[in-house]
Amino acid sequence: MNQTQKDNQIKELEIIKMIPNLRALVVGDIMLDVYEFCNTVDSKPIDSEKLGKRAYKAKKTIKTLGGAGNVAANLASLDVKTSLIGLTGQDENYFKICELANEKSIKHGLIQDANRPTTTKTRLYLDDEYLLRRDTEVTKKLGRKVCAKLLDEVFGLLPSTDVVVLSDYDKGIFTAESAKPIIKQCRFLGIPVIVDFKPVNKDLFYGVNIIAPNATEAAELIKDFSLKKLKSSCKNLHDLLGCLNTVVTLGEYGICGIESTKFFHIPGYDVVPADRAGCGDTVRAGLAIGAALGIPLRIAAKIANDAATIIVQKTGTSVLSRVELQSFILENEYQKRW
Repeated sequence: MNQTQKDNQIKELEIIKMIPNLRALVVGDIMLDVYEFCNTVDSKPIDSEKLGKRAYKAKKTIKTLGGAGNVAANLASLDVKTSLIGLTGQDENYFKICELANEKSIKHGLIQDANRPTTTKTRLYLDDEYLLRRDTEVTKKLGRKVCAKLLDEVFGLLPSTDVVVLSDYDKGIFTAESAKPIIKQCRFLGIPVIVDFKPVNKDLFYGVNIIAPNATEAAELIKDFSLKKLKSSCKNLHDLLGCLNTVVTLGEYGICGIESTKFFHIPGYDVVPADRAGCGDTVRAGLAIGAALGIPLRIAAKIANDAATIIVQKTGTSVLSRVELQSFILENEYQKRW
């Protein structure tokens, strides 16, 4: 390890020590992620209600925070003081999300909207094999009264916030009436804003500090987005989005971005992925930490890439601790990369 490598490693570890001082606010499309695991009872078709069909035995059900909730869970698990604001339905899943947030010490301002259910993603596994996902959701835009409640919640927390993450899954929470006032007030207060968005909503987030799509979303926006011409593709995307900085997650190929006008690319690690669910949320959490601390984007992206590498080796919607992140940096910094 040369001196520059040692200095970079020390810098990352010093940054991680500063995380508990930070306060983050996550606003966005909150989901409940449900994982249902079933086992085969035997080889016989034992379902008496449907001739020739089998019955399966429920093994276990796991429920976790998803969407914007997973971003908040990642921040909280890294010891950031985290608040979460979003919409749920007036249903039992509202209480489950409150319970999960409380367990992670996430302060929450959940607005119950009678016109939608709580967004729920239910994944079914049979004998540990993933079969299907069932979505319960309504994606229409939030109404005027609900929007006013949302803004009241957000504006009440901004004075005690170091960074804001807007997590858009196109489930209806972000409109011009909700997104632009939040961004304007953050700019007035000098609070950095990190955005993960769906391409259809790109015009809502003009002028934020960081927009961080994945490669698939980038390709929807820039038709010639390519790993073979990564620098020019990323520059074209950055110009289109109109944000201060752009980051694109590339899966096993790491992370690239434009910091102001300068391009960077951080390669991915050569690891065997167990589940890619939630990796993007982990990246946004890492970028938020960097923005709150005012560190260079390239260093923040490096930490985010390390964190996502830990998550991709876990199953389901997972989080990581500061201890895990510190250990990974110390043990895997110079592992072979793609």
